[in-house]
Amino acid sequence: MRKRGRIGRVKDNLFVYSLIGYPLILFCIFYIGINFNSIILAFQSIDGNGKHFAGFKNFQLFWKEMTGSGSLLFYSLINSLKMYAINLVVCMPLYICFSYLLFKKCLFNRVISFLVMIPAIMSGLVISLVFVNFIGSNGPLTQICKMFGINEGKWLNLLYSKEYAFGTTLFYSIWLSFSTSLLVYPTAMRGISPEVFESAKIDGVSNMFQELRYIILPLIYPTLTTFLVTGFAAIFSNGGPLMEFYHTEAPGYVSNMGYYFTRAVLVDGTEFNYPKYAAGGLILTVLIGPLTILLKRFLEKFDYTVEK
Repeated sequence: MRKRGRIGRVKDNLFVYSLIGYPLILFCIFYIGINFNSIILAFQSIDGNGKHFAGFKNFQLFWKEMTGSGSLLFYSLINSLKMYAINLVVCMPLYICFSYLLFKKCLFNRVISFLVMIPAIMSGLVISLVFVNFIGSNGPLTQICKMFGINEGKWLNLLYSKEYAFGTTLFYSIWLSFSTSLLVYPTAMRGISPEVFESAKIDGVSNMFQELRYIILPLIYPTLTTFLVTGFAAIFSNGGPLMEFYHTEAPGYVSNMGYYFTRAVLVDGTEFNYPKYAAGGLILTVLIGPLTILLKRFLEKFDYTVEK
């Protein structure tokens, strides 16, 4: 009986280890292994004679190109910073306001939910094709412009016009991200006890603005912190919809860091150029990693939902 019991425990353990072991193996290969190889690659140079130790040459090349005004990498850096700033200053307040309106079940809340949830329930490729055709030369937007005399009835060419392209891709990114925000924020608001709102009314909270300012925002602060920290950590990896719209032919004035690296691998992805991109990844990690940790600790100081 003891022997059978031991055999049974071994079988149970093997089953558990097999479930845990597979993802661990994938993690070791595709995360630890690849990143370790990238670190080594950043200090090498590759030519027809093989690999050689290059010291910090790759880092210097990438840094010089990134800080050199007029280069594609410089435009990509500036656009990534712009995207994060706009998301922080404009988009987050919009997400919170719309989420609060849905939470309060205001007029047309179901229509708004349906419109912003469309990207979440459909393929990203399908959504991007629909959007491109909508703003195309013969699309509905062009017909509307002709009807009302906007831009003298001419095609706006929103994706390739230097005046409109960046704003168009930014608008599309904001629209796509609305679905995630309108799932997370209202859920966090519904987690607040109804007794809190009743107590707030007794204490003098008389309108929706006061309720949002003094009750909702402080109590969903951990959710806001999560979005702020994760958004800042991904500031140089978010490529937006550029691959869907342009593939590898995006104009430089709409490029960002996420798209720059993706395009570099697809277009310029020979092993001779990998060391520079590996060095660039390390530079951005060294820049953004400590700042993300500092931001997280700074925001945690204002979290009054946790007992100090």
